[in-house]
Amino acid sequence: MHRQAVCIFFIFALCTATAALAPILNRPSLAQVRDTVVVGLFGEPDSLLPGFSSLAVAREVSDTVFVRLTALDADWRPRARVAQEVPTLENGGWRLLPDGGMELTYRLRPGFRWHDGTPVTAGDAVFAWEVLRDPRTGAHQPDPALTAMTASDPQTLVVRWSARRHGTNVDYYPLLPRHLLEATFRSNPAVLRTGPFASRPVGNGPYRVVEWVPGRHIRLQAVEEYPEGRPRIPNLVFRFFASTAAAAAEELHVDAAGGRSRPGFELLRPPSSVFEHISLNLDHPWLQDRRVRQALLYALDRELIAARVGLGQLAEVAHTWVPPAHAGHHAGVRRYTQDVDAARRLLAEAGWTPGPEGIVRNSAGERLELVISTTPGNLVREHAQDLLIERWRAVGVAVRKENPPDFLQRVRARRFQLALFAWVLSPQADGFFLWHSSQVPSQANRFQGGNYPGWRHPDNDRLVEQAAQELAEGRRADLLRRQQDLWAEELPALPLWFRTTAVWVHPDLTGVKPSGLPGGLTWNVHEWAWKP
Repeated sequence: MHRQAVCIFFIFALCTATAALAPILNRPSLAQVRDTVVVGLFGEPDSLLPGFSSLAVAREVSDTVFVRLTALDADWRPRARVAQEVPTLENGGWRLLPDGGMELTYRLRPGFRWHDGTPVTAGDAVFAWEVLRDPRTGAHQPDPALTAMTASDPQTLVVRWSARRHGTNVDYYPLLPRHLLEATFRSNPAVLRTGPFASRPVGNGPYRVVEWVPGRHIRLQAVEEYPEGRPRIPNLVFRFFASTAAAAAEELHVDAAGGRSRPGFELLRPPSSVFEHISLNLDHPWLQDRRVRQALLYALDRELIAARVGLGQLAEVAHTWVPPAHAGHHAGVRRYTQDVDAARRLLAEAGWTPGPEGIVRNSAGERLELVISTTPGNLVREHAQDLLIERWRAVGVAVRKENPPDFLQRVRARRFQLALFAWVLSPQADGFFLWHSSQVPSQANRFQGGNYPGWRHPDNDRLVEQAAQELAEGRRADLLRRQQDLWAEELPALPLWFRTTAVWVHPDLTGVKPSGLPGGLTWNVHEWAWKP
């Protein structure tokens, strides 16, 4: 991941289902043999190696197999995992350096082993950093300000940064088994992304992979010697659905998944970190005019659309990209409530006047026609597309939908006009990865970065640069609020809603504490248990 401030996990295939999952089963799983939990996922992982996938479903599975140095719990607070404690300024593990950089020291907890019995060492964290920063692997490259990782001894990791970053000691550094992967990495680094280890990895977490049946499920088995405590569920199965339609059509016993409450099941609603939105490709000449972007948003009744696609109370209309539970959320940012007259007026000011078919045209006689794309097979988003198209047609903008199977790749390569998807944002999100001009993906940077709209604004760059380095939460929140004011005027993306990653669980399944963050359903899977 490029920086901890933003966890860059698309929900291209939803890890937590939407309302469309509600029809699946109308009764709890029989669970006659209480040695297994079945988790329902929308979509299938593309890799289980940490740092190699943008899919939220991959993170849910991967975090049961691999454990990082630290993590965020259900209350979004840092928790030590492989590390003995979270480095802080107070305990001396986090030092600010006179040159403007910083240094963090992690001491590893004894007892963590790879699933083949080899001890986990600080050298495995150094190796993972080398793998991720090598562009030939195709992994998400770390922040370039992370300049050095060293293992002063097998149990001590020292991390040097050339700039100050907040939140970088939380859920950031993965570990990979050097003894198993180094030879492959040195000879052919590109193989790591798609090689056999990506689907049958040897991890250090509470579960090991025993079976992956493509298109169906991944089966895992508990690691009895796991140092955080022996998992209480012997077997874990991730059952994935290709689409919401496939999920609704199959009568499956699923013990935990996303969606609305079902009779007999408990509904858990963590804070929302899911920002559903429409990225606008600002390289398109018609979308470069801010008035056109504002008109597109003024045309929408987002609360009504959310209700009509079945989200209802699971969605809160978004007016900015920062989640409500984030310390920097700006509740007073500019709001675009539906105003058809304002939309038409802005289009006219931008030089678009109604044509004979009701579609606006420019001075060259060109119709304002655009294409919106989203994750194929997701019925909720596809329904939303239809409603969006209907609303835009009412103000004279012609939009058609096109949902290619390589949607994810097209968005990464910025080969789209309007793209409907979601980000899952962390409590440390500072906007740098999403909105800084250096993060516009291109061939020059090997398509790294999350600024898919291609927004370039010097004032925005300055604000997110400062926010990324500001350690005081109050001052950082103020910088983010100023950035959100600018963002809401410029609208490089159209905010739709913050979607609650609600999770329903079997009434006899205890210990499930979803955080709403990437991997937030399974972060404490070793603590799950069936009631006696």
